Amino acid sequence: MITALRQKVTIKSGGLVSLRSSRLKPGTTAEVIVLVEPTEKAASEKPMTVADLLQSGLVGMWADRKDLGDSLEFAHELRK
Repeated sequence: MITALRQKVTIKSGGLVSLRSSRLKPGTTAEVIVLVEPTEKAASEKPMTVADLLQSGLVGMWADRKDLGDSLEFAHELRK
């Protein structure tokens, strides 16, 4: 049986996260997932639009590379 424990914590220096609970028994194995709330700056940033992406230079950045050959095949091999 999986037991969930949810606590709001403040990240300490060096990225240290501390959890305390009487439900956490010594020697028990746990998997920890950290969901970080966005900072005010990140929350106020405008998400990238398709137009932004097209103007960013990312689209077509491999077009002139001669060492890749067929870029579609190269991407397919990377995914494998």
